[in-house]
Amino acid sequence: MLPVVTPTAPRKRRRLRYLWIPAAVLLAVFLLNLFLQNVWAHRQERFFPDYDPVDLSPLWEQESLSSSDYDLILTQTGLARPAVDALLSLGQEGIAQIEETQDRFFTPQEEECMTLIGGRFTCEDHLVDGEGNRAFSVPLAPLEKGDIIVTFSTHTFGWRHGHAGLVVQDGEEPITLEAVMMFSDSSQSYAWHWETYSNFMVLRVRDADEQTRQAVAEFALEHLDQIPYRLTSGIFGPKAPEAESDLGAQCAYLPWYAWQAFGYDLDSDGGKIVTVLDLAQSPLVEVVQVYGIDPSLFAASD
Repeated sequence: MLPVVTPTAPRKRRRLRYLWIPAAVLLAVFLLNLFLQNVWAHRQERFFPDYDPVDLSPLWEQESLSSSDYDLILTQTGLARPAVDALLSLGQEGIAQIEETQDRFFTPQEEECMTLIGGRFTCEDHLVDGEGNRAFSVPLAPLEKGDIIVTFSTHTFGWRHGHAGLVVQDGEEPITLEAVMMFSDSSQSYAWHWETYSNFMVLRVRDADEQTRQAVAEFALEHLDQIPYRLTSGIFGPKAPEAESDLGAQCAYLPWYAWQAFGYDLDSDGGKIVTVLDLAQSPLVEVVQVYGIDPSLFAASD
């Protein structure tokens, strides 16, 4: 009969040490992510005006607005010329929204870094009320089909890559189509949720007529709704594969793909990867509205 051999104490310690190594690595990754998300990603505060509000009511009595008038409204509300013209066309209702936007633009609001559900290491900065619930910033300007909404509130490991969505329905209940996160399919959402981000921009493709905007929205709903999230979209193989192929998309790629199908390449640097910043810096788009970002950056040149 063979003798029973029990493990020696040193061997037991070695096994325990091997178990602690992956645990220590995971802890280090978690702490690094915590540091980057809460310190590095927030090294720059969102824009809040350091100047006083002014009375805009005299402007509504004028027959027309000058370039300097539009710039004043922009720095007071975040509403650029396309938004101002659309609201003024609504009469008193539109003027009331401009003035409400100005009031909210100058109202301080708290923000909180929230972990994206299912994202683990991805966070979004949202405005919150006194109880920690998501709060609204300023009302969205009138949206048109084909508009792109972007935010730089989303960050992963401290990198503010942002998020983007494409407006596919306008009117009183605007809807955006978005590729939100990995392991999920793109989906439609009411556009109002963009008002809870700590910053956002509404972008509009220049010189695209209503028929083209309509066609872009319809194309996106037909080919880009309920497709898988794919971080590597455009990197391997053709940047814009056929719509009938096995498409996937990350957030910025989705609106880019919809517009490129109609001859508008919104990728400002022309690389294989389309980012939120690429969309925001495209010379083919104009700003409709900004919040949490310095509006003077988009003032017209005199």
